[in-house]
Amino acid sequence: MTKHIGERVAKPLRRGDGPNKFRLSAMDTATTTYDGDDGWAKRPPAVLECPRCGGDILQHHSRDDIDCPHCVAEFSYQKFPELELNHLTCPVCRSEMAHGQRHPEAFDLVEWATCNGCRYHWEFKHSYS
Repeated sequence: MTKHIGERVAKPLRRGDGPNKFRLSAMDTATTTYDGDDGWAKRPPAVLECPRCGGDILQHHSRDDIDCPHCVAEFSYQKFPELELNHLTCPVCRSEMAHGQRHPEAFDLVEWATCNGCRYHWEFKHSYS
């Protein structure tokens, strides 16, 4: 009986033959995540610390220039790894997100972020080669 119920639940999620039998993405398979994105282009808004005045700089999109609203400091989006990341802001509920790195020896960037409020999750998409 239990096996039959399990099969009925899993059937719409099945993809077919092969080792990856389900079509869920990594974000979908996490039991605590409800919504998510991956890729640097979809990175949540970032709040950076201005190295000149210490104020907060909001960078809405990953390719936006970084301009401090409190002083005259301006940075290209390419300088993001050199600036201090205070936090990422959840694009769904605007809460501060927990964030971190999985491969600090390989990347100078934040690689993941999760909102503890609405469970939105973002992943930096990269190759492991």
